[in-house]
Amino acid sequence: FLRCLPPVDGSSAHASRISAPFSGAGQEVPQPPEPIALARTMAASGKRLAGSADRLSDLPDGLLHTVMSFLTARQAVQTCVLSRRWEDLWCSMPCLNIDEREFSTSAILSDSDSDSDDGDEGGPNCTRLEYFVINLLMFHSAATLDVFRFHSVSERKIKFADQWLRRGIKRFPKVVDIDSKNCCCKLPRFGSSSSRLNRLHLSRISLDKTFTQQLRSGCPVLEDLELKWCVLEDAETASCTLKNLTIEHCTIYHPGALTIKVPSLTCLQLVAFSRNWDAAVANEMPFLIKATICTIRLIILPWKLLFSLINVKDLKLTGFRAPANLHDGSDTFPVFHNIRTLLFDTCDLSYKFDMLGCFLNNAPGLEKLTLESCMVLPIFP
Repeated sequence: FLRCLPPVDGSSAHASRISAPFSGAGQEVPQPPEPIALARTMAASGKRLAGSADRLSDLPDGLLHTVMSFLTARQAVQTCVLSRRWEDLWCSMPCLNIDEREFSTSAILSDSDSDSDDGDEGGPNCTRLEYFVINLLMFHSAATLDVFRFHSVSERKIKFADQWLRRGIKRFPKVVDIDSKNCCCKLPRFGSSSSRLNRLHLSRISLDKTFTQQLRSGCPVLEDLELKWCVLEDAETASCTLKNLTIEHCTIYHPGALTIKVPSLTCLQLVAFSRNWDAAVANEMPFLIKATICTIRLIILPWKLLFSLINVKDLKLTGFRAPANLHDGSDTFPVFHNIRTLLFDTCDLSYKFDMLGCFLNNAPGLEKLTLESCMVLPIFP
């Protein structure tokens, strides 16, 4: 479990591997400088040098856990060699950040006596990761978690990933951040474990209909939801508590309309939402402050979605062209009483700037207008 940790005495296998090139005939094996050897001895015994002060270790467990929350799980476990004060701290830390990138070949010293077989399905890197995480979750004893993060970069499905996600979510985390490169991981059902969940960030995760049901009634304090490159079985997002919603490059099993029912929303970000979605509709959002609506190709500005954004203060539109019914007059265009900042990015503003004109005529409080890389066809008399 702790093979990746630095040695504390010269008799370890790691030390012998380092000194091996110098063990030939007539060559003297170099010894570590006296201060380094002494420091290793003191670390192993848990004692301090006379007159030295270890103020960091004198801090209470709560503050030390805060320090460890900035580390990945592997780095946090490595702190056990600092002193006996740190030996078991990682077992009760409230943050678990499991990152597969730390177990790449370049991140770990190569082991000549590695126990991973070349024929293993996951290869040496996945074997190291699996061995580490299984033991980590076995010895970790915190009843609740503040943060649970899992970041996978493997092209193939990790053998025990679903089990690890279930174990982490059962600890009632406040923050869950999961990124699975191969989209093979499925989000486990939260059940009562979502009672403390405040922030949920998912990337490349498969979400079934139970996820929509969980959002609607099973996450009483959830305020921040971010979905990136996820596969959705149900295109509806409904919550009474959400304040920040981000949906980027997500797809659904069957073409349909993206439906947003989040009345408390203050920040909305939809990126490339047109991907196999027929439309985007949303209920009124009276508290909306900032909205970013972006598509990967020029499509007609979603009319129903536009009417749901009338309370926004900061609006950014990317990749849209004017609807066909703009010529009917400004009476059919929503009035944005609260908008202060408006940005058009790579939009088609042709046809005598009809879309731009409608926004200007129906935004009495507009203070800043920005046009970036917009397309305008030449107008001939």
